[in-house]
Amino acid sequence: MVGMSRDVLLERQDGKTLWASFSLSKIDIRGRIHYMAFARDVSEDVARREENRLLLLAVNNTERPIFVLDERQRIVQVNRAFAELFDCRVEAVIGRSPGEFFDNQAIDLKALESAREYGVKKLDFAEEMQAYCRNGQEVWVRASINPIFNQNGRLVNQVVALSDVTEARQIRSLERDVLEAWTGSLSFKALGTLLCQRIEAMSPGVRVALASLEADSLRLWAAPSLQVSSNADESAADPVFQPAAESAVPGPAAEADELLAERLWTLPTHSLAPGRAGVCWRYPVKRRDDRLIGTLTFYLPPGEEPDAKLRRIAQTSVHLCALAIEREANRQRLKQLAQFDALTGLPNRSQLHQYLDELLASADYRSMSVFYISLDRFKDINNTFGHAAGDQTLVEMANRFRKKLGNKQFLSRPEANLYVLIVPDCNGLRAATVAAHLQQVTAEPVDVSGFSLALSVSIGITHHQKSEGSGDRDSLLQNAKSAMDQIKISGGGDYLFFSEGMNRLARERLLLGTALRRAIPGSLTLEYQPQIRLDTGELYGVEALARWHDAEFGSVPPDRFIGLAEEIGEIEAIGEWALREACGQLAVWRDQGLSVPMVSVNLSPLSFRNAALPGFVARLLDERGLSGRHLTIEITESAAMALTPEMLSVVQAIHGLGVGLSVDDFGTGFSSLSNLANLPVSEVKIDRSFIEQCVEKSRLQALALAVIGIGRNLNLTVVAEGVETLEQSKMLTQHSCPVAQGYLYARPLKPMDVGAWLAQRSSLP
Repeated sequence: MVGMSRDVLLERQDGKTLWASFSLSKIDIRGRIHYMAFARDVSEDVARREENRLLLLAVNNTERPIFVLDERQRIVQVNRAFAELFDCRVEAVIGRSPGEFFDNQAIDLKALESAREYGVKKLDFAEEMQAYCRNGQEVWVRASINPIFNQNGRLVNQVVALSDVTEARQIRSLERDVLEAWTGSLSFKALGTLLCQRIEAMSPGVRVALASLEADSLRLWAAPSLQVSSNADESAADPVFQPAAESAVPGPAAEADELLAERLWTLPTHSLAPGRAGVCWRYPVKRRDDRLIGTLTFYLPPGEEPDAKLRRIAQTSVHLCALAIEREANRQRLKQLAQFDALTGLPNRSQLHQYLDELLASADYRSMSVFYISLDRFKDINNTFGHAAGDQTLVEMANRFRKKLGNKQFLSRPEANLYVLIVPDCNGLRAATVAAHLQQVTAEPVDVSGFSLALSVSIGITHHQKSEGSGDRDSLLQNAKSAMDQIKISGGGDYLFFSEGMNRLARERLLLGTALRRAIPGSLTLEYQPQIRLDTGELYGVEALARWHDAEFGSVPPDRFIGLAEEIGEIEAIGEWALREACGQLAVWRDQGLSVPMVSVNLSPLSFRNAALPGFVARLLDERGLSGRHLTIEITESAAMALTPEMLSVVQAIHGLGVGLSVDDFGTGFSSLSNLANLPVSEVKIDRSFIEQCVEKSRLQALALAVIGIGRNLNLTVVAEGVETLEQSKMLTQHSCPVAQGYLYARPLKPMDVGAWLAQRSSLP
């Protein structure tokens, strides 16, 4: 140690310690060696050196790159983080310009001079700089500059600390781009695709899928790097997402195992090896009220978990997803309000116009029918039961109509109690059928405030053929509405075509129906056609036949007004009138001493829906002093086969009164003998179509004879209708047909002419 010095820690007598610089010198005095020691207190120097050492240690081991510039803006020192960021040795950096590392940007001297003038000790750059890192990677940094001034105030150094803002910049860019797209015209699906692609670009190796909650099921929203397998429906609820409504918390949601790969997704750009499992991490997307509205799912390679960066991306992305999903929900609600009726959910007038315009402009239709439908006397429901009951009725009718919609049919509610139905490829005959179905659906009782109401509708119809030229939407709707208005003026409850050609019959039918309602019992009459026993020539009975002569329409044939009466709901009234009129006339004849054994009356099968009919018949017979054997009720074969159990019980009750039941037009309805045997039938009538040509055509004769044989075997009276020639009468007599009626014996007679006919008949040899 001689001639050397070092710092040593000494302890003083008072116990305090200090650092001293200790040096020892060797001295030779007269051949004798002496040592001289010097000690100097260097405690402050040692403390300063330790402070500098620790400071250098902190600077050199911080994650933020730091470098020092001289007054010429040349690098004079860097820390280890700087050297690692730019992949260079410290010695290689000294003396270089910062512009070589930061996109040709130099530190702003003017900004530093301003900082010095205002006594600023630190300056943050407002602009972010792009730096070129190792392996060509680019990062964005933000610089914090500490200017160092000497005693004279001159800038001598700059200490620059860098912050890596690449991730923050990427997230801000993600937010900015998605929000710009969100406020633009990008669709909901395209927006989801953009978000997935941006996340994947920021996180190589990660595949992203988005789902939104619809009707309590999570449905695929976007997954551009994932492909739905052939046996998975993209519009259906995704089984991977299905449990998320219960367990949608950040974390591993499902293993991407073989089931995932085979049944849900194929990952064409993912490096999953066969049989190896990747990890699926799901993050919930929630509203501000914490209600789940979607999910953000990351598919990661095997063994990986989301790092801090990916978690921050997820945190930002779920908020963007929430904004997009809520915006889409609001858009759909606005669309619903703008295009659909709030009460019934049916398309409104705007949607109706759009649909008609598109249909008229398309090449897919050949014809169409427009139905304008109005609930009759709807105002009475509002006035009697209140508007809530009226709304309930409108919803009920809308639901009924909606259930009956066919393919491509369009139903809307443009206003109040009006509905509009569009039926493409609909000819006039089908339009009439559709209108009849609408009336039937409406007529079913509806419960309103505890009351069962039977409603009706007025329907105006416009028919348009594409071959007639391009249609006009407003004209089609207005014409249908005009036809509907005419129906309502006439009392409602019917339908009418606007088209002049098709409307002639419909208009006449409407007016005819109105006249028929007035005719019951006013201008309706009965005529009676005798039925003759072929073996004795005696009168078997008479068939009552309804006749109608109207002042405006003249004589209307039964085959026309009977069907009309069934359609407008008046057939039961006509049936009761006919029974009352025929029984009354039979009583009059008996009082006059005329021998008319029995009268038969035709009833529609609809009359047997009335459970009170047997009581009505019993009272009628009692009032007229008649027994059940004096009355026979006729019903067609096809109608007899269509009787429901309830209707059949009504028939059985009438039969219990001793009243006969005759099956008219037998042989034309293709009924089985077992059905005939199960009915309380006393008589069958051979249809006139068999009798007309039974002499000339052996097959028809065989059918007529077969009916005679069936009647004989079942102990039924057989009546042959439409007998007009002696040959027909002889053939029937030869084969023991009991009874016949037709022009050969008598045409239908007015009541006052029956007595003269009987007198004439009795005078014959």
